[in-house]
Amino acid sequence: MDSKQAARRADKARMILDNELFAEAMNALDESLKRQRLQVKPTDTEGQTKLILAEQIRHQFEGFLRRAIQDAQVAEMQLIQQQRRSIFAR
Repeated sequence: MDSKQAARRADKARMILDNELFAEAMNALDESLKRQRLQVKPTDTEGQTKLILAEQIRHQFEGFLRRAIQDAQVAEMQLIQQQRRSIFAR
């Protein structure tokens, strides 16, 4: 993926993460998971496992979007370094 593609993906990811409805949905999900965590019995290993998996998926989903932004930042820094090298190589 080139830096322009990475920048476009980062813009889209930022739009999602900055969206009020998305933030509201993520907060509602977090609250729901927290309530379920408090209600599940310590002996309910299947329920505990399902909650852990749900929490992991939630964090992976958000992490995917944040990594898209970071990837664009890294690509931009690499492009700047390449430009600097080419200037000094002349």
